[in-house]
Amino acid sequence: MKVSECLREFQTGGFRRKLDGNPFEDVIPSERTSNKEKEIAGHPSLKPQSFLRRIVYSSLPLGKGIVLDAFMGSGSTLAAANAIGYASIGVERMEEYYEMSKQSIKRLSIITIKDAQMELLIS
Repeated sequence: MKVSECLREFQTGGFRRKLDGNPFEDVIPSERTSNKEKEIAGHPSLKPQSFLRRIVYSSLPLGKGIVLDAFMGSGSTLAAANAIGYASIGVERMEEYYEMSKQSIKRLSIITIKDAQMELLIS
């Protein structure tokens, strides 16, 4: 099955193109998680919103669907989905992290990132 056929039939099978029409890159730029984000959610493996928003945006190739985070931790992936207007669902078995996520998702989703491409998505 070709990617185009898979996208037509199942609406999945590839990465969403960047806003400028270019394909998703093989290497995704990232940086350390900011202190501001760490203060909001003290999860030991917290990823930066600038990185997660790129990943989440690309995960729905047609821009439709629901993002599922099966190991949601502090909810940072759900916050990224929220920031770009995607629906999302998270599952977390550790009560401590689930409780953390109830506070951190909203706060992480409104963090401003220094990336012109991503700013277009959120505005």
